Formats: sequence, C-alpha cells, structure tokens
Amino acid sequence: MKKKNLLLLALGAMMSLSACGNGGADVDKYLPEDDPTSPVTITFWHCLGHAKGSNLDKVVTAFNKKYQGKYEVVADHIAGEYSALHDAIKTKVSAGEIPALTMGYPDSFSEYITKYIDNSKILRLDNFLKDSNFGYSATELEDFVAGYYNEGKNYQFEGVWSMPMYKSTEVMYYNYSYFMGVNDLNAEKFKNDRAFMNLYNTAYGRTFEDDDGSLGEDIQAVYNYASTHQGYVYTVPTTWDEMVTLAYQMVADRSAVGGDVAKKTFFPVGYDSDANLMISQMAQRGIPYTINDEACESNPARHFQFVNTQAKELAAEFIELLVDKVMITKGSLGGSTYTNEYFNASQSVMSIGSTGGSSYNISSNFAVKLAPVPYSGTTPKYIQQGPSICFFDNNNDYIHKGAWLFYKELAATDMNTALSLENSYDPIRNSCYDTDAYKDWIAKAGQGLKYDIPSITSTLKTNYITSQVFIGSGTARTEIGNILKYVYLENKTVDQAFEQAYNTSVAAAD
Repeated sequence: MKKKNLLLLALGAMMSLSACGNGGADVDKYLPEDDPTSPVTITFWHCLGHAKGSNLDKVVTAFNKKYQGKYEVVADHIAGEYSALHDAIKTKVSAGEIPALTMGYPDSFSEYITKYIDNSKILRLDNFLKDSNFGYSATELEDFVAGYYNEGKNYQFEGVWSMPMYKSTEVMYYNYSYFMGVNDLNAEKFKNDRAFMNLYNTAYGRTFEDDDGSLGEDIQAVYNYASTHQGYVYTVPTTWDEMVTLAYQMVADRSAVGGDVAKKTFFPVGYDSDANLMISQMAQRGIPYTINDEACESNPARHFQFVNTQAKELAAEFIELLVDKVMITKGSLGGSTYTNEYFNASQSVMSIGSTGGSSYNISSNFAVKLAPVPYSGTTPKYIQQGPSICFFDNNNDYIHKGAWLFYKELAATDMNTALSLENSYDPIRNSCYDTDAYKDWIAKAGQGLKYDIPSITSTLKTNYITSQVFIGSGTARTEIGNILKYVYLENKTVDQAFEQAYNTSVAAAD
C-alpha cells in the first residue's frame, strides 16, 4: 500500500492534535494513493424504504460498475426510520460490527464521536476533503450549499465530521379540494341544489393522478359556485395565528352544518413531529432551547435552556389546541400513529410534515397542494432536515477510501440531482440547480407533489435553521418532543413535564 510521505503524516497528526486540543490522531486518517488488488466490501447502512432504497441502488450499481474489481458497496437496510437506525447502529457497533459509512442525523453522529475524541467511532473528514488526489478543491467545496455543508462542522470537536446526503424541510400539505369547496359541508348544504351537486360530483375524487387537464377547472367551478352562494371555502393561512383561527372556524362550521358532518372525527391540523413543532416555534418566538458554549464543558446541564416561562406558556398553548381538538400531533396520538393517516382519511385538512414524506400525504379522494408551514413572529424559520453521512473507523485505509469514493459518486452533480428529486429531497450542490434535469423537473410543477416540492423549497432555503449538536442534544430533541405527550396523555402538569424532559436530557449529557 502506497502511503503519504511519513513526514507529512507526522506533521498532519501533530497539527490535528494541536487544532483540537484533545488528542484524537486516530480520527484523522489519510487516503491511500493506490487501490486494493482484490475487491474490498464497503458496507453502507441505511433506513430507506423500498422506493427510496431502489433509487439509492442506482447509485450503488453505477459505483460498483465504475470500480469493479476494487470496491463493492453493499447497501444494507437495517431499520425503517432514523431513530430505529440509530438504535440499531449502537447495538451493532457495541457488538463489534462496523459499517464503512451510514446515513443519519448529526445528533446521532455526535454520540458516535463520544465525549472524548480518542474514543470516536467515526472519522474526522478534513484530510479526505483536502486530499490532493481524491478530495475537493476550494471551488468544488463552494459548490456545496453552504448550510448543508456547514452542518457537518457543527459538532463537539473542530473539523468536518459528516457530509450531506440530500436535504429537506417541513411543509404544509393541504386538502386543496376541501379548501376550494369540494367538501362534505357543501355536499350537505347544497344537497338539494342540482346545479351545485352536478359540479360537486364532477370534481369529487379528482386528483393529480387522474388529471386530464380539467382538474383545476372542475375544482374551480365548485369554488366559484360555493363562494357566491355562501358556501364553505377557505383561504390557506400564512401565519400561525391565521392557521389557529382558521382551524377553530372549520370546527365551528362543521358543528353549524350538523348531522353526520358534525359527528365525523375531524382535526383541522395535523403536525407529525412534536419536536419540530416545539423547536421551530421556539426559534420563531425567540425562546431559548439549547446552547453549546465553552461553559457547557464543565457544566453540561447548561446546554438545556428550554426550562423557562416562555417555553412553558408555548406548551400550554399547544395543549389547549389538542384539548379543543383543532390540532393533533404524533405524540398526542401515542407515538405509533402518524397524523398523515388522518389527513388521507379526510379527517384532517392540513398536514405538516417533511417534504421527504410526500408520498404519505396523498389520497385518491382529493387533490393535495403545498404551502410553507405557517409561522409565528416576523421571520419564518424552518427546520433543516434530511440525512447526512458519517464514516466509521474500520482500521482499514482501503475501506475508508472506497467509502469516500462512494460518497463522491453520490454527491456528484448529476447523480445527486436525480437521487434527490426522485426521493422528494433537495440536492446538496449549487450546480445541481442549474442542470437541465432539475429545471425540467420543476417545470412540471402542478402535475404532482413530487414536482411541486422543489418549487416551494427553493423559496425556503434562506430560512432554514439547525440546532447545536453535542452529547445529549439528541435526547433533548426527543424530550422537548415528549412534552405534549407527558401532559396530554400522561396527565402531568406542564411544570412536571419540563422537569422530566430536563432531568432526562441532563442525565444523557453527563
């Protein structure tokens, strides 16, 4: 195996030790200049479902063909969602099974680094990035979307510890048919009006999938009639207060119509992530959540700033919405049921969730459209989501090189554009947005959710937010998301809920 100049290796290690001040030469590996003489297996652990996994397989197939006889990537589905993936990784790694690389979120990766850099299970990537043969030039690094790339630097130790895979955020899926008047309220109100019912029956059940070009016209005709005959039509909210007011109005309207309409299970708003609900609203309202400064090193409890009057008032506000049945969250449903199930069953008409979950927010009974998540305050802020990739220390430079080359294949402009769009995520390179493939995709906006997503997320990127990453940050995210469940389902007081969330978070950070 050809190695870098030994003097350079020694100097690099010394610089690394000096830079972090905590040791950690083992996390700063170098890539070999040569390749193995027989195929080296590169194991990639992921949690993608069938459709998204199939799109990933296209990248794997292309890579294995390109590097046949040298490196072979094996994509291993070991869990069905990110939290389960994190648990599976911890279990497997503790048993001595190590992947070459895995997808996941920074909160999880920070735990693989551990509190002490010498114990890190994953590699710092600065040497890979700067490698003269296989790294990225300064111009190439500038091509990465800054917020996506910089997320990889947001860890408890200096340097780059992860690279972006593709990214997403939250959006509001809404029942376009319902808002435009194709709803059971008008079906009841105008049931003896033949003119309306003819329009309604033509538009009912129309979706993007069966659009022959008349979908918009059919739904618009219902809206025109209902809005001029005092029927029930609604305007998509922009702010949080507008959404809450609208939700209460929708509940009141159903009660006024009465009959089977009033008896039907109905929650206007569904929010799939309790943690995102709390964290994004806290950010928008200027409420402290977590911090990570030097003082936290000697006092880990300092990380957790969320026990404050404003946060408790926010939680109480959300509890009231749950009690009044104008909103549901995954946590308030017990954690095993996603709110999109109510949306798909027309028991909810606004569903807030990840763009990556667009395939779960569709129905054969109504048309769905997208809108930015209604926000509080004067500046919209949206949680930056979507997986990143970290590289495990396999004590084998060829495995490290193969894993890095695979990432470069995945992150290549054309490959990442295709993979991201097909999976309803945003690409990670600025150059991706200038490709014909991307432009052709967004030109199809209005023909289905997967085409609408990049059109809306392109307007949100400048308002993305991320949280500090440190040991215990993942637990804090889980616990802030449990607050509503603790109060709504477990009958704790708001004070008790916050105390439990705080104590659990502090224990994880010690």
